[in-house]
Amino acid sequence: HEGKEDMAKPKVFSQLKTTLKSMNSMRPTGYPLAVDFGVSALRVLRVSSGDPASIVSAAQISTPDDLLDNPSKRMLFQFDALPKLIKSGKLTGLRAACVIPTQQMSCKHLQITPVPGVSINDLAVGQMSDRLGCEPGALLVRSIPVGEAKQNNKQEVICFGASKTFVGRMMDSLKRAKLEPVGIHNTFETLRQVIPSESKGNGASLLIDLGSACTVVMIVKEGQIVFARTIEHGAISFDQSICRQFRCTMMEARSMRERIQEMAAVTTGASKSANPHPSMDDPDISEPLEILIDEIMMCLRYYRSSIQGTPIERAYFVGGMAGHKAISEHLARVLNLETRVVDPLSTLGRAGKVPVSGVNLNKPQPGWATTVGCVLCPTDL
Repeated sequence: HEGKEDMAKPKVFSQLKTTLKSMNSMRPTGYPLAVDFGVSALRVLRVSSGDPASIVSAAQISTPDDLLDNPSKRMLFQFDALPKLIKSGKLTGLRAACVIPTQQMSCKHLQITPVPGVSINDLAVGQMSDRLGCEPGALLVRSIPVGEAKQNNKQEVICFGASKTFVGRMMDSLKRAKLEPVGIHNTFETLRQVIPSESKGNGASLLIDLGSACTVVMIVKEGQIVFARTIEHGAISFDQSICRQFRCTMMEARSMRERIQEMAAVTTGASKSANPHPSMDDPDISEPLEILIDEIMMCLRYYRSSIQGTPIERAYFVGGMAGHKAISEHLARVLNLETRVVDPLSTLGRAGKVPVSGVNLNKPQPGWATTVGCVLCPTDL
């Protein structure tokens, strides 16, 4: 794992710049405005269509602490805040794409028996609706064929499903903000755009988005997603654990988590033996960290046992908690892979003084990976 100084311009950044340049040449109308309804913040990013692509404006509105673990109220807050944010930034009338929040999307690996004359996606819609207990017509489903399953002759398929009603609410929110909806994307596709697979060797890349409410795990080979899963465990779980220890507020718990620097505070054996009674400056986050590691390892075991996969050679970390050095370094050691924390905003140019609100462009911002990826995704509406 590389520190902040070393990760400023990793090799993957040059590849992302190439992707930005090639995508720009394919878009005579320029990049759409990206709208990301994230758990920790509502983010908006506008990028120029020049060469190199540059940040025109960036803004975020942080989610109030009392709404972080309440998805329905958080979405109402963000839907209401978007028109005001767009108007204040004089961004009305633009083409816009948005990202379906991870909590509002179901991601499942299915093993499907092909049926002559029926598309894999239609078969996937039927299985997804059965598993979710809803009518097929209520879902928007996109599927990615991975290949033949390792233990049978069925087709391994990754399916992403979201409520048509919720997607409609997102589009209405864009229209109320006087934007033209041109794309609706999922987190996995946006991350694939931001962190392409490296060409070195034939190995696969592990991508982990350490978010606020969820952790996204995906494996990419030759630019294609071959494994995807959402873990319902993120930074909020760490903060809730600290709240239980000290009976403090979520804001105080987040501040304590961000101050953790020593590995003894995150390593299970070391933290319990070296300091069985943590102080305010040394919370014990070993339990939520163990849960996260166990879930990630389950993902890797499924990939190795069920998919005709190739060895994983490297790992990339994005998401807000990826900037936590102690936690990301511990995960890197456990994975025993070449790892990098990626800051995709640093790949974009800065044409003079960029108007920003709520974000510091002078610091690494791995939490903006999904937003930058939304800019790169092909428009699909």
